[in-house]
Amino acid sequence: MKKHELKVGILFSLTGITSISERGQYQASLLAIRHINESGGINGKILVPIVEDAASDPDIAYQKAKKLILSDQVTAIVGCYTAACRKKLIPVLEMYNILLFYPTINEGGEQHPNIFYSNSSPNQQLLDFIPWLIQNVGKSFYLLGSDYIYPREVNRYIRLLVQSHGGSIYGEQYAALGSQVFDNPISEIRRMNPDIIFSTLVGDSTISYYQQHEKQGLHQVIASNVTAETEIEVIQPHSTIEHYSCFSYFSSIDNEINKRFLREFQRVYGTDTVSSVMESAYNSVFLLAEALKKTNKVSTDSIRNALSGLSFEAPQGKIMVDSLNQHLWLNSRIGKVNEYGRFTIIWESENLIAPIPFWDYALSDNMKDYSYVDDTDDRLNWHFPLLSQLKKALAWIPFPFAYFDGDDVLLETFNHDSPATPSPLRKGQSGGERESLNKIGIALALKKSSSISEVTKEKDRNFNTSYMVKEFPIIGENDNRRSVLRVYIPKDASESTELILTSIESIVHLYTNVAESEEEKTVIADTLNEITDQFPESLFIIKEGKIRFQNQMAVQLLELKHDLVNSVLQELFSEREEKLKNGDRIIRREDVDGNYEIKVKYKNSMYFIYFRVLLHPISHFSLNDRERLTTTDLIGTSESFLKTIELARSASKMMANVLLLGESGTGKELFARAIHNESTRKDKPFVALNCGSISKELIHSELFGYVDGAFTGAKKGGNPGKFEIANRGTLFLDEIGEMPLDLQTTLLRVLQEKEVIRVGGHKPIPLDVRIIAATNKDLFQEIAFNGSFRGDLYYRLNVFTIELTSLRERPEDISLLSRYYLEEFSLLTGQKKKLTDEATALMLKYNWPGNVRELCNVIERAFYLSAESPIITPEHLPQVIVHDYQTSKIKNVEIDSIPAVNSINEIKHISNETERKFYIQMLMNHKGNISKTAQHLGISRTTLYHKLKEYRIQTGRFK
Repeated sequence: MKKHELKVGILFSLTGITSISERGQYQASLLAIRHINESGGINGKILVPIVEDAASDPDIAYQKAKKLILSDQVTAIVGCYTAACRKKLIPVLEMYNILLFYPTINEGGEQHPNIFYSNSSPNQQLLDFIPWLIQNVGKSFYLLGSDYIYPREVNRYIRLLVQSHGGSIYGEQYAALGSQVFDNPISEIRRMNPDIIFSTLVGDSTISYYQQHEKQGLHQVIASNVTAETEIEVIQPHSTIEHYSCFSYFSSIDNEINKRFLREFQRVYGTDTVSSVMESAYNSVFLLAEALKKTNKVSTDSIRNALSGLSFEAPQGKIMVDSLNQHLWLNSRIGKVNEYGRFTIIWESENLIAPIPFWDYALSDNMKDYSYVDDTDDRLNWHFPLLSQLKKALAWIPFPFAYFDGDDVLLETFNHDSPATPSPLRKGQSGGERESLNKIGIALALKKSSSISEVTKEKDRNFNTSYMVKEFPIIGENDNRRSVLRVYIPKDASESTELILTSIESIVHLYTNVAESEEEKTVIADTLNEITDQFPESLFIIKEGKIRFQNQMAVQLLELKHDLVNSVLQELFSEREEKLKNGDRIIRREDVDGNYEIKVKYKNSMYFIYFRVLLHPISHFSLNDRERLTTTDLIGTSESFLKTIELARSASKMMANVLLLGESGTGKELFARAIHNESTRKDKPFVALNCGSISKELIHSELFGYVDGAFTGAKKGGNPGKFEIANRGTLFLDEIGEMPLDLQTTLLRVLQEKEVIRVGGHKPIPLDVRIIAATNKDLFQEIAFNGSFRGDLYYRLNVFTIELTSLRERPEDISLLSRYYLEEFSLLTGQKKKLTDEATALMLKYNWPGNVRELCNVIERAFYLSAESPIITPEHLPQVIVHDYQTSKIKNVEIDSIPAVNSINEIKHISNETERKFYIQMLMNHKGNISKTAQHLGISRTTLYHKLKEYRIQTGRFK
């Protein structure tokens, strides 16, 4: 690390299912670093962001965090969105004693010395929000969340708060992260008719559910403590449905600091859509900076100490770090979505609210009027498979047992005849209702993350007897079954008690694993059946090398394409396991009567493998049919190319501007077309303009149009420009790096104001145009060194960047593309042709500086040069390809024997002599046969004769 730099790790998901929320956090973090550096930095040092993509995967986040700490040596990390990601990082934070600033709302129940929690805790969001909803909106709730730690923990608080304030929970469901199918919960909601849907869905699932909620005609209010401005902007909810959220920050907060913050965000990123988690990421960087300013030594301990009690004037107002628990004192605000897609603040707390991380304390004051609701039977149903097995297996034990669920509710007691049985325990009662069932026992056992049991001593005052209590926490493999089995042991138990307790622990462990295995099978089958009823894909789920699940389409595919499926599975599992687990994989395969795209996802120790038939097989679809072109039609099977395809699909779902980077001839316009055709604008115009092909004098009028009489020769009545023609659609600006500097200023204003003024006119014309720009230049270099491109325009365009792969980086696609172009020319001429193996080999070794465009030209030239011949041989290829291969061969002959040289003439002599020896060696290998030698070299006989004459080589001596 340089002495004048302090590195800060920025770890958010720029790709994957939660990137819709995390990309804004990444942008806000960078904006904070920019503002801090522009204000003089930290005691003479500047902050340097080191950015890593967590890819919406906790395992990847762990590896990236380790890289930031060990390789990049960052001072601290700002990042993570999901609780699963945050918890995954704890071991590496502990190991290297590094701080994480976690800018997302948290689920409570955690206070870690290596984490600063810079967004709301549950008490700061829910203690006022739930009562407000019951008083002002309705009393019946349906809880719908994504299936991971945060939603499940938060819904525990919501259940208690709803019940304590006279409300009811009608239903509760969880969807897998990224799930976009909600037929079951929608059906339940329609049947149960609750007043409020309380959503803790995240990422793409939020967008899908809200849109389906409206499309299905549901009238219920949707409330959330997760859904913010970024999601609402994409959802564009209908005004007839009310949407409420609760955060410490909304972008509609009316103060000067927030207004300045939003203006800066708009200037840099082209949008003023800012959510609570984004503002919190911005605040996190400033809190780190303020702490660093107070320390003489840059270390984790000194930063931690400096943060204690630190306050800061943030866009939301004053915030303060709690001096004990490393959470923030924050305001609470309730917002309602208005007609402009923003939140109108309808309630806010008068003062900062203290963070209370642990839910049992946070809810204690609110539970005084709690009226008991007996839902024991519902709870018991879920635990029944395991409980029934335990009762049978432990019947021989001479001690009584009590079984509590994860909420500390007694579900069952058994072996009552023992003399050690304590005074009666009522089913359904909470452990907290009896003094003997105190927090030291049940709650402590529940908080354990392993199966280690707890032992406490208790006294039954009703019978004046004492006994020892031992608790066995029951926690499933995936932390999804939390319960406690309690055994009561008399004080005067025999010496064999220890042996009996060991047996109980073994039995609990065994039957927990059995129940977990059976439950896993049921959950997988139910979940996958529901999902695959909606998606037209064949799905295989593989665990430990065996097919554990296949949907109906997969069964049919395996019957029809047994060899194809087996070859793909064998290929995948012959690779190293680490490569398969490292993110999603996409491959394509050709078959006799169709082409398939195969996507591989790794999750929860299982591989999800999707087979999808491409809509347009290569032999039947033309890339020239651009009105229908989609990403599935783009040709290639290399992994890097298919990852680019996935990015393009993600871009098509967004409204943001896209910047395509790539060498000339890589297909930037095809990608732009595909993104447009898969977006919601597909039925609107797609207008393309090459900024480098129009003269400087005409490009203004081409882009912005002109009015009647604007200049000599202007069309009567004026003419609309490309922006107007593309209104409500997409404008593709190719070779954006060639745009004149003065025009860049005008373009920036149009993008900012979303309106255009024609040349010679004065009336602004409102626009709704999405920009996809493309260039083969390094725009950042143009900004930094040449001054030929505006930095503010670059940041406006560079919202979502896609780097296209050059052809030399995906040589496996050369043969596939060649066959496609041969098919195209065959359809035009009625002649079928193919490349010889020798010609293919030459093309595979060529560097392709012109990329796919050059390949197309080469195939077209060779197709027509080969005349009536059904094959294309090396002699039909351009000499540059053949010569490039020859040169590489020559350079490899006797390269080690070339002596040192002292002049250009010597170099030329050695080069000629080396090439002469090469041809002599080739003739000797083929016993002077000219035809065989030329064929081996991939050149014509005429070319070979010319070389032999040039080097005065006589062929007769080799026969």
